[in-house]
Amino acid sequence: MKVTRPAYWLAVIVVSLFAAAASAAAKPPAEDRIQGSVVKIFTVASSPSYDQPWQMLPQQMEIGSGSLIAPGRVLTNGHVIANATFVQVQREGDPNKYQARVLVAGHEADLALLEVADPKFGQGVTPLQLGDSPAVRDKVQAYGFPVGGDRLSITEGVVSRIEMGQYAHCLKTLPLIQISAAINPGNSGGPVIKDGKIVGVAFQGLDQAENVGYMIPPVVIRHFLKDAEDGKYDGFPTLGIDAEELENPSLRASLGLPADRTGVLVARVAFQSSAWGQLQTNDVIMSIGGQTVANDATIPYGRERILFSYALVQLFPGDKLSLEVWRDRKAVTLSVPLKIGDSLVSTCDFDTAPSYYIFGGLLFSPLTLNYLQTWGGQWYAGSPVELRYHMINDLATPERTQVVVLQMVLADEVNVGYHEYSDLVVTKVDGQPVKDLADLVQQIKSGTGEFVTIETEDGKFVVLARSAANQANPRILQRYQINSDRSRDLKK
Repeated sequence: MKVTRPAYWLAVIVVSLFAAAASAAAKPPAEDRIQGSVVKIFTVASSPSYDQPWQMLPQQMEIGSGSLIAPGRVLTNGHVIANATFVQVQREGDPNKYQARVLVAGHEADLALLEVADPKFGQGVTPLQLGDSPAVRDKVQAYGFPVGGDRLSITEGVVSRIEMGQYAHCLKTLPLIQISAAINPGNSGGPVIKDGKIVGVAFQGLDQAENVGYMIPPVVIRHFLKDAEDGKYDGFPTLGIDAEELENPSLRASLGLPADRTGVLVARVAFQSSAWGQLQTNDVIMSIGGQTVANDATIPYGRERILFSYALVQLFPGDKLSLEVWRDRKAVTLSVPLKIGDSLVSTCDFDTAPSYYIFGGLLFSPLTLNYLQTWGGQWYAGSPVELRYHMINDLATPERTQVVVLQMVLADEVNVGYHEYSDLVVTKVDGQPVKDLADLVQQIKSGTGEFVTIETEDGKFVVLARSAANQANPRILQRYQINSDRSRDLKK
């Protein structure tokens, strides 16, 4: 039968409507559930100034993403809420913003848990569940609120690789997953989904490449959530060693390592770390947690391999780690109690005021990543090489647990001749080694000599008359509008 044009278009419309209805009926409700559980996060942050550690920087607004994982609980990135003074969250499709508070922040893992007290938040929404780690080539979807728009964005990609890598927020090396889905500013903290479950949290991208994003895998998320159950974050235990690969046959032969054994060489052990008193220089770690360590410092990971430090990722402070070690040309089995190691240079100072001490206009502070970042986004190239060296290469020793820096000199008549001194690593006070900033304060305050002599790593000497410097301090503090000669932590 011939169909007239009006009837034809009517038929098309009817068919289209039925198709749309069928499509809506066929659409899995999981998609709506996922979108309803993704939130936009508005953070007002006020960060301290590490150039002038007695001051605060102007407040800034940060935008991020998160996901509802339990009633009133939102999972997001640590860097989204770092130094937060006020936080709000907003669900997709809801015009209201709800005030939130930071329940627990685990900055080294770049994760945080927020709590929203308002019972209206999340009504009618089923929280998302945490799934298992995806495999390479699995398809995943990244949800979030990246720059370029206000609405929820969904990008799709595949898992490209799984490895141990550096988290930019605190320079911590932990497992991460690379995905081809775009991760842009604003995506941070949003869930990465597979089969309706969270299989990662988007947290960083790679500026020099296209479609290279990274997500925090479930193993790190689960560790953070379990750690946070008591309301505080402890962190991941570390061995506290510098290790070298053993791919060179001459090196292996010099250690007497049998041809059928492999491992990594212990080069240095950090003071008061898990390995302190357990491992020794020139030990070879042949197995860790029951996993054989290869000469390239990797252990098995499914059908692939991963850095041997992965063996600690699922452990907590107080757990014991089994090691098989080659020492003095024989195998030794160790059970090492694990703890959180203090780095010589702190790389994870957030939600806290910086430490400093002023004496005679000399401003002393511990070396931290935050201070190095005052040189800007390219700090790893623009900051003083001497300071970067300590951060990258040094481990704590019994003699030094902090790198103390003569950061700058607040000009005054008492310190004439030293006004241009800056960023000098302090080694001694009155001939005595400096262990940390608190030790420097104690040495200066308890000294009785007529002069105070500060010795720096590059051979410079700063000498001040003790009495004159003490008398000048109030004058200098008033001139530069500084309330105290030291940070609160040094007043205890």
